[in-house]
Amino acid sequence: MTEEQRPRPQPSALTAPFWAAARDHVLVRPLCRACGTSFFTPQIACPACLSEEWSYEPSSGRGTVYSATVVHRAPLAGFDPPYQVGIVDLEEGWSMLGNLLDGPRRPTPIGTEVEVAWIEVDADLTLPVFGPVDGAGR
Repeated sequence: MTEEQRPRPQPSALTAPFWAAARDHVLVRPLCRACGTSFFTPQIACPACLSEEWSYEPSSGRGTVYSATVVHRAPLAGFDPPYQVGIVDLEEGWSMLGNLLDGPRRPTPIGTEVEVAWIEVDADLTLPVFGPVDGAGR
């Protein structure tokens, strides 16, 4: 299946700024103005202090692999297994689940340094994914 056939995110008022930034190849995360916590996924209130005063702020897009696995059976039509997903701990203190580009046959080792990369699906959708930082692969 092609990228155009995979399920598409349905942006809401809460998540539309994230997807708009992704189209510009900028990875953003919610940052609480009250307590300084970075978090993901976007929520109405900060999970640390419950303040509703947060905004999307740019991230470096660099981090380390916290966990990774290879998916051999797709949960929905439109995904082409095998593919890799993982949790990445980003430099700013937040974590994100995403696809990993380090090859689909075996999981990327925990602790591997990664950085955001972008898949241009079409003019309306750009997906953030993570790949090894130069020299950080296996």
